[in-house]
Amino acid sequence: MAEAAFSDDGKYYSTITQDGRLRIWDTETNAFKQEYTPDLHLTSPPSCLQWICVSQSATPKGARRKSVSEAETQCVALGTNSGKILIYSVSQAKVETVLSNQNSDGYNNKITSLDWHKKYGLYSCNGDNYVYEWDLQSASVKSKYNVNVAGKNKQGNAVSAIKIVPHSEKTPAKFLVAASWQIRVWRLLNSEATVIKCLGHNTAPRALLTLASLKNTCWLIEGSQNERLLAFWDVTITEEHLPQQNGEEVTPSKRQRKKSLTANIVPTPTYNFVLEDAPRIVDVEVRAEGEGNRLRLAAATRSGVVHYYGHMLNGASSKPIKPSVTIQVTTADAHPLPLQCCRLPPSGDLVLGYTSGPALIFEKVTPDTKTKTQVLIRGDVSSESKKLKQNDVNKVRSDQRKEEVTYVEPMGGVSRKRPTPGGKVEVSMEARLANLALDVKSRSKSAVSQNLTKLLVQGLHSKDKGLILMVLQKDDPAVAARTVASLPADYVPQLLEQLADMATKKTSQCASVCTWLSAVLRSHSALLLATANAPTADHLTQLLAIFTHRRSHLCQLLNLKGRLQLAAAQRTERDTEMEDQEPILDYNDTSSEEEMEVSQYQSDSERSWLDDARSDDSGHEEND
Repeated sequence: MAEAAFSDDGKYYSTITQDGRLRIWDTETNAFKQEYTPDLHLTSPPSCLQWICVSQSATPKGARRKSVSEAETQCVALGTNSGKILIYSVSQAKVETVLSNQNSDGYNNKITSLDWHKKYGLYSCNGDNYVYEWDLQSASVKSKYNVNVAGKNKQGNAVSAIKIVPHSEKTPAKFLVAASWQIRVWRLLNSEATVIKCLGHNTAPRALLTLASLKNTCWLIEGSQNERLLAFWDVTITEEHLPQQNGEEVTPSKRQRKKSLTANIVPTPTYNFVLEDAPRIVDVEVRAEGEGNRLRLAAATRSGVVHYYGHMLNGASSKPIKPSVTIQVTTADAHPLPLQCCRLPPSGDLVLGYTSGPALIFEKVTPDTKTKTQVLIRGDVSSESKKLKQNDVNKVRSDQRKEEVTYVEPMGGVSRKRPTPGGKVEVSMEARLANLALDVKSRSKSAVSQNLTKLLVQGLHSKDKGLILMVLQKDDPAVAARTVASLPADYVPQLLEQLADMATKKTSQCASVCTWLSAVLRSHSALLLATANAPTADHLTQLLAIFTHRRSHLCQLLNLKGRLQLAAAQRTERDTEMEDQEPILDYNDTSSEEEMEVSQYQSDSERSWLDDARSDDSGHEEND
C-alpha cells in the first residue's frame, strides 16, 4: 500500500492526507501545485495511489481532450475503499476516467494496492486477494487472477502490496510479486495464477515493495511498517519459471500447493539493510560500474531521517549492512526538520523532501559518504538576524551616512527629522509615548485595538512583562478578538508562550488567558493547524494540560468554598445574636468614686470571752 510516491521523472510528488485529499507538489520549484478532494472522500477515502502515463488515445470517448496527438500525459491512479479507481489528470486537474468492476462478487472490494508498468499496464488488488488487469482505453477489466493461499490465519493472508516483475523472456505470461504473510512470486497466464517462488516471511499488515532492474536481472527491496530491516531479493525470471510448451501444464491441487509452501527450505535474502526506524518510502537504483554492479539505496524513516547506502553487489552477506551516511535536516537553533521523502534521480544526487513549518521543501543533496552523519542546516534564520540588529542599535558606526533621515510615526502620527545619529530629536519621547496611551474615552474602539496590537507586538518583541500584562489583563472578548485579528503570524507562538506562563499564576490572570486564547484559536486556527509539528503545538499542549489540571480541582474548590461560606455565615449569625441579647442583671455603681467606711465586724463569741476575762480580773482584786 503506497500513500505517497514520486512521478517517474521525479518532477512531481503526491501524497494522500489523513482526511482523504490528494496533494501534489512540484519538486523543481517547491510549489504546491494541486489539491483534489474526491467525492465521498470521508466515507470512501483513497487507500493507495500510483503514478501512470496515459496516452491521449487511451482517454474514453465521452471525455474531452485538447489535442489528438499520441503524447503521453502523467496521471495519478487513486484506489478507493469502495473498489473504484480514479484516474486523475495532472495537466487538466480533474478525474478523466473512473475504473469500476461491475461484475465483482467479492465482499471486500477495497483497493489495497496498485502498480503500473509501461509494458504491462495497470494492475490492482482488492481485499479479497483478486488481482485485476485493466484496459485503460475501454476502462474495463482484461483479466482477473486469484492470488489467495489457503491458510489458518485469514487476516495474515491479505495481500497488502503488489509489484509487476519485468522480464525479457518470450512468453505471454506476466509475473507479479504479492506480499501477504509471505512474499510470493506469481505467474499470471490465462486468468490463472501460479506460485513459482516463495520468499521471506513478512508479518506486517502493510508491506513496502520496490523493484530495481538492470539488463535481464531484477531485484526486489522489501520492507514493512514495523521492522527496521530492508530485505534484498533476486526475483529474476528465468526459463524454469516459464509455462510448459510441449504439453498442457498440470495445475497443482490445493493440497500440493499447500505442501509445497510449507517446505523445510527457508529462503534467506541476499542482503539485509538495517535502519534506525521503520521505513516510510524507499528508492533504489542499480548501475553497472566496472566489472560489477553498484547499488544505491535511499530510505526515509518515520523518525525523520534518510539513510543512504552505497554497496557493490558481489555475493551474499549474512550480516546486516549499515548505512553509508545518515542525513538529517535541522535549523540553526537545533530544531529538527523531519524528512518526509527521498528519491534517487539519474544524475547521481539525492532529492530530499522535508517540512519547514507548513511548507514542504525539496532539495538536491550530494551524500557525503566520508562521514556517518550529514547534518544540513536549513530553515528560518530570522531570529539570528533580529538579535544582530538589536545588538547593533546602540552602536555608533563611523561609516554611517550623515544624511537626514525622516521617521514616519505609525497611526498617522507626525514625522520628524534627525540630522545625525544621536542628535536633537524634534519630537520628545513623552510625546511619542502619549501617542500610544490607552485612552478609551478619547479614541474609538478600532484605534484602541490597534494601539493594543502595537503594544502587544512591542512587548513580545522586547519581552517586556509590563507591556504584555498591560494588554493581556484586559478581560474583554471584543477587545481580544480585534487585537489578535491584526496580530502578525510570527508573534503567535510568542503569544501562546506568554499565555502558558500566565495560566500558571493567579486566577484573575487565568480568566483573561481563557479570553485571549479563545480569540487566538478563532483568528489563527488555520495557522495552528498548518504548523502541527512547530513549537506552537508544544505551547497548545502545555495550555491544555494546565486547564485540564485546573478543571480537575474545580469540584474540590467549589466544595471547600461552600463549606467556608457556610461556616462564616453561621459565625456571623452567632456573633450578632450575642450582641443583641438583653442582660439578665444590670447593676450601676454610682458611688464608686467615694471611699466607703468599713465597720469592724465582731462576733458574739468574742464578746463572751471579753466579759469572762473582765469578771476574773475583778475577782482577783477583791480577794487581795
